[in-house]
Amino acid sequence: MFRKKNDEFFEETDDVLVVFDDEQKTSDISRISSVNEEAIIVTGKYNVPYHDCEITTGPDGRIFFYRAPSESVKETKRLAELERNTVLSQIANYRYQEESGVDISKIALIGVTMMSVLMLGLSSCQG
Repeated sequence: MFRKKNDEFFEETDDVLVVFDDEQKTSDISRISSVNEEAIIVTGKYNVPYHDCEITTGPDGRIFFYRAPSESVKETKRLAELERNTVLSQIANYRYQEESGVDISKIALIGVTMMSVLMLGLSSCQG
């Protein structure tokens, strides 16, 4: 639908964010990824304060209107990109840890087993 291939890790809602740049007299309409009590998030694009939006209801979901000066719009984009990069790095880090497979408990178990075999071998040679 509206999801880009590289955003496959992020859910989308039926809600829409309309961002008005008052100074530039431009607007942007985006499908919202998530909504919480603090922010409206369009993954990688906007992170808008919830309480700064005017909310209406449309036939397919809620419509959040954010009217702001250019500097504020730039800041919401910067926050969204920062959040997206953080989430992607956490996903990549989790996958890397999941694939590594070697941990200290396995190494310790192998070491204890080898020591037991050596001790058993030494005791059978002496007796």
